[in-house]
Amino acid sequence: MDTTLVLSFAAAAGLAFLPEAIAVPRASLRRSPIAFALHVVAIVFICLCLLLITGRVRFSAFVAIALVALLAGVSNAKYASLREPFVFTDLSLFSQLFAHPRLYLPFLSAGTVAAIIVGIAVVIGGFVADTPMGNRPFGAIVIAAAVCLAAAYLLSARLPLTLNPSDDQKRHGFFAVFIAYLLNGMKPATPRHLRDALATGPFATGAPRSTPDVILIQSESFFDARRLTESIAPAILHHFDTARRESVQYGELTVPAWGANTMRTEFAVLTGVEGAQLGYARFYPYAFVRSACASLASWFKRGGYQTRAIHPYYADFFGRERAFRHLQIDRFLDIASFKDAPRAGPYVGDMAVAESILSTLDEPRDKPAFIFVMTMENHGPLHLEPVHAGEGAAFHTLGDDARWRDLTAYLRHLANADAMLGRLLSALRARRRDTVLCFYGDHVPALPHVFGELGREPVRSDYFIWRNYGEAPATNEALCAEQLGLTLIRALELGLPGGAPARTLHPMTEQ
Repeated sequence: MDTTLVLSFAAAAGLAFLPEAIAVPRASLRRSPIAFALHVVAIVFICLCLLLITGRVRFSAFVAIALVALLAGVSNAKYASLREPFVFTDLSLFSQLFAHPRLYLPFLSAGTVAAIIVGIAVVIGGFVADTPMGNRPFGAIVIAAAVCLAAAYLLSARLPLTLNPSDDQKRHGFFAVFIAYLLNGMKPATPRHLRDALATGPFATGAPRSTPDVILIQSESFFDARRLTESIAPAILHHFDTARRESVQYGELTVPAWGANTMRTEFAVLTGVEGAQLGYARFYPYAFVRSACASLASWFKRGGYQTRAIHPYYADFFGRERAFRHLQIDRFLDIASFKDAPRAGPYVGDMAVAESILSTLDEPRDKPAFIFVMTMENHGPLHLEPVHAGEGAAFHTLGDDARWRDLTAYLRHLANADAMLGRLLSALRARRRDTVLCFYGDHVPALPHVFGELGREPVRSDYFIWRNYGEAPATNEALCAEQLGLTLIRALELGLPGGAPARTLHPMTEQ
């Protein structure tokens, strides 16, 4: 290869440290030689691949630098909203950006969008301005790229990582960590590691001894917001308070997500496996579920249950439709089942979900039901929702200041979640069949500016386990998400002599 090519790519590797410096959290300048070497070989590999495609040396070097800048900018947008840098599994969600733009694009600032547009224009201009090589040494380029890729794999395997993206980025730099996660995470060992963890998980063996109907509700962005400030109306969660008083157990829930990444909490609850046991699959576990595996649904299924999922959104989002089949959920009611359901904002309202749950319970059947429900109403971005003057007075005493606009929108939906609970509790109390209701929040909402104004930084959601049979004193106990399923199982029979249901009726069409 000629000197111009070598110097251009060496300069690109060095200059790529400059845009990486904007990535937050900031990385230390005192990085290990492995981190520096991984950064360099990854940039050179990208340059070589672009050279194979375009034949333009300076253009390839420029695009490699621009790519680092783009990833760092997107990472900063994610970090500002979700307190986590961009990780390799976010690439697999790229198609969702176009299929469901409302869930992603609003979190990019105007400055980030403008920079992306300018960057695209500059890249196009650079391609036109640069001249291709006269005699491209294809063989030498391919060999050099292969050597760089092999070196990147070796360096990634040797880079000491905690799999806490923020901590790793502070220690090794954004781009080196991103590449290390990507190369390590995409190895065949990742799905194998996940499969082994589930095979030894808490739901791999055993079956129910009693057969009440079981409803497990994951409420979008639910947490007891009254912990933020006394200015929030106490009555906003009236039915939630009643459910906790009548419950078997309730408390705060530590979840592996903040502001988004619902599927992490969802997976922890459904499998009972904590993130540390999942390796690189912890960031997007559904992407690595590729065969039948143990779950809370499979545990109930071994006891003769029919297993259902209800979610008023698209079944392919997060790959749920495929993953749920492997988790042994037999039937999935998605947005197609809510065509005429009333909306609360842009999404199907929680009350419509309550009616769907009750309709599913009333279906003729000869088996007990396990119904896993995911609500959607309180999904952001909340700053896109209209808030009317004076509306906040129904939920808080902070006033109509623009600082509290998103909080008002959030509390509006929180009140609707509480109304959903009221509807369900009323209907389940009247049922003649034993029924258990477990309710929890997947994560706190992505409202960093509101939390900053209030001087609070909530991280835990809430849960309760309620049933319409038996007598048991309510206990307050904090849990982690992966403990909730086992706690639910214990609650099925708590306080009942011999573990027998108090008033289960047959046939199951009798309500």
